[in-house]
Amino acid sequence: MVNNEKAKQKVGNLKSSASEKKEDVTSKINEMKEDIGNKTEDMEKEAKQKVGNLKSSASEKKEDVTSGMHEMKEDVKEKTEDMQEEAGKKKTQAEKLLNDIMDTIKVKQEEVGKTLSSYTTALQKPAADIIETKDNIIIKIDLPGVMKEDIDIGIAGESVDITAKFEEEIEGEDINYIQKERSYGETKRTLTLPSEIKVKEASAIFEDAVLTIKLPKPGKKVHKININ
Repeated sequence: MVNNEKAKQKVGNLKSSASEKKEDVTSKINEMKEDIGNKTEDMEKEAKQKVGNLKSSASEKKEDVTSGMHEMKEDVKEKTEDMQEEAGKKKTQAEKLLNDIMDTIKVKQEEVGKTLSSYTTALQKPAADIIETKDNIIIKIDLPGVMKEDIDIGIAGESVDITAKFEEEIEGEDINYIQKERSYGETKRTLTLPSEIKVKEASAIFEDAVLTIKLPKPGKKVHKININ
């Protein structure tokens, strides 16, 4: 009997110990589950926070990239405008320079034209004087470098034509003009007379490169009136 009771007691003690251990294990398991749950929540929170930080960082970087691209566009736009403005200035300067060159060429052409015109005028119209006296009209004309036999005088109506041929220029392969100012070729001058002349009584002399033409005027006819 005593042994049975002891056995029963031992069994009861074992059951009580097992129950306690079971409760202790269950408590530990629950604590582990709660701890795992807390750690999981913390990990989830940390992960969400990291994801949020990454998103925020990505958004900031995107804004930085967008801002940088906008700044680059503005900078390129400003540089393009500056280059266009500089190109416009250079184009204007080039046009002004070209216009100045063209104006200079035009002025020079006009000067050359005037010089040629003066030379041609001097060649075609040698200096002449027309002198009228009571009885004569006298013409004096300068013809330097002309021979007497190269002068031709023609009278028609109330005008006188003087034609002169200048000495031909010297030409040749071994000839080189260092300076050339004298006139060559033919010159002609037509002079209008102020009054009628006696053509058949006209005369001319050529002396010291001056041609003098003497043209007598017809005498005035006096008509007498009888008194009744």
